[in-house]
Amino acid sequence: MDAAEPLSRSVPDRGSSRENGITRAFRFSVRQILLSLILLFIARPFLEAPQGRIIETILFSFILLSSLMAVGARGRELFLSLILILPALTFRWLSHFFPLPRRDLMPLICLALAFGFTIWQLLRFVGRARRVNLDILCAGISVYLLLGQIWALFYLLVDRSVPGSFLFPGLSGHPKTLGPDDAVYFSMCTITTAGYGDVIPASAHARSLATLESTTGVLYVAVLISRLVTLHLADQVAPRTPTQG
Repeated sequence: MDAAEPLSRSVPDRGSSRENGITRAFRFSVRQILLSLILLFIARPFLEAPQGRIIETILFSFILLSSLMAVGARGRELFLSLILILPALTFRWLSHFFPLPRRDLMPLICLALAFGFTIWQLLRFVGRARRVNLDILCAGISVYLLLGQIWALFYLLVDRSVPGSFLFPGLSGHPKTLGPDDAVYFSMCTITTAGYGDVIPASAHARSLATLESTTGVLYVAVLISRLVTLHLADQVAPRTPTQG
């Protein structure tokens, strides 16, 4: 049974019951991922205090654990998800209790891998769909927002590896390094091709990443819309099975 298909109304056997359970878990987690991302973007300006950063970490945890729950019933993917997600959550929570070196790249790398795994799972979900429904829409929007998050991590990695990779002519105080909030802001401006010019990629690495992100954002929207339109048209012309009374 496809992940995006509605659950069968017939009495399922033991194997189909297990698959239905996986489908329900994935559908719940897809919606939870999108809700957590929306809350994260809305609440980010109010999370600058230490207590606010804990709330941000809780939202990150919801996003990653939702992905873990989506594949938790399949052994190989469960093992892979644990390898990618648990280190990211561990570093994230430890940072609230133990000061980590600012130049330490491992927490950013772990978080980027975990987000990449989540994006891959959602793309597989959309790619295997046979019709457009709320779950597919939630998954598609979640991927777009997660792309902005993962590219923000890439920008932080570049800025910490190559100091001076970004200039800030439009920001008060002219910070010397890229902060997490500024990275997300610049990433979302880039993926939507807004380009306000208050944060400028200065190094070759940063410019290459920004170019790749803007191209990815445009192509993703075009491919996603074409995929949804194709699914909708295919569902409209598909023969309907008469309902048994």
